[in-house]
Amino acid sequence: MNGVQYAKLQLEQAFGLVGACAAGMDDAQFNWKPGGTANSCAKTLVHTYTSADFFINGMLQGKPLLWSSFAGANGLPANPMEIWGFEGNVPYAKMLEYAQQVQKSVLEYADTLTDAELDREVETNFFGKKPVAFVVQLAGMHAVGHGGDIAAIKGIQGIKGLPF
Repeated sequence: MNGVQYAKLQLEQAFGLVGACAAGMDDAQFNWKPGGTANSCAKTLVHTYTSADFFINGMLQGKPLLWSSFAGANGLPANPMEIWGFEGNVPYAKMLEYAQQVQKSVLEYADTLTDAELDREVETNFFGKKPVAFVVQLAGMHAVGHGGDIAAIKGIQGIKGLPF
């Protein structure tokens, strides 16, 4: 397996795990606020997918974020970082649709990767200048970590969190 194949596999597997962890909730469970410093599954899933949208679609591809039209259509903050202070509910079914759109866009980009593209350097705003490979692996690792957060919050509610 080469680096390009590995990068795509990592993204596919990361999205698969997050999707499995986020499955099987209703709107109330999805938006339930656990208290303390933990976040709802809704806010965590928004953050997970807006990050992939930002890093892969925005930063690497120079495309507008898919979040912009989704947020406007669903009464959510235009700036995805504002989700942390948002007091309303995130519609579960609609959020899953947005997640699917982001996954599709990111994986279509992964299909175009080459060794030269993985080596291309980009300004990340957060980590300085890094190769595309760094940003791709960051998107995958970030998603997996937040999948665990979602599984834990589901577990606190008595819902099966991890799919295994």
